[in-house]
Amino acid sequence: MIRLNITAEGFSEERFVSDILRPHLLNYNVYADVRKVLTNRKLKKRGGIVGYYKFKNDITQWFKECPNVHHTTLIDLYGLSNDFPSYSTTKHLPPYSRVKQMERSMATDLTFHKFIPYIQLHEFEALMYADTTVMEDWLSLYNKLPKNCFTDILRLAPDYNPELINESSETAPSKRILNLCKAYDKVDDGILILKEIGLVKLRTECHHFNEWLTELENLK
Repeated sequence: MIRLNITAEGFSEERFVSDILRPHLLNYNVYADVRKVLTNRKLKKRGGIVGYYKFKNDITQWFKECPNVHHTTLIDLYGLSNDFPSYSTTKHLPPYSRVKQMERSMATDLTFHKFIPYIQLHEFEALMYADTTVMEDWLSLYNKLPKNCFTDILRLAPDYNPELINESSETAPSKRILNLCKAYDKVDDGILILKEIGLVKLRTECHHFNEWLTELENLK
């Protein structure tokens, strides 16, 4: 069995790995362990956005603890600290070019031979827009939603691409959901919706995510 450690940004990403990615990757002889990024060492608190210095220290420690284990990340570009490698110098690039350059820079800086960097475009919730009908059906169970509200949001993105939904503080994928669904639970609702959408649809609609998952499936 091939071992894979995943440093996740928060609770939603951690549940996504444990509930969806781990069972899938077992079919490829890959066992995925996951832990949230350390945010407060004294309090042993994990989960949330941190500066690159804390992120690097935490992930490097896991490298040292498991030197023969593959390692990857599941963190959002949206809200990422501006001290991450190439964050500022790539702002002018198109989203896919930018995130790939940032991933390369992070890998260069961390210098771990079994590290596979991954940054989610632009936010974890973007994956939910892979099937806006499922989103609307689920969230309308306890919210009064305008018909086709999530489809209308997706239509504003280039090529109807969930990974290209705007990343501003008011129009990021999660902010758009919360504007329509005040009772939206990021962890429970998000994971249940993604389970119903399924990985096949997620991979079809979210190309950067698909590239990452393909690489994890082919670990040796």
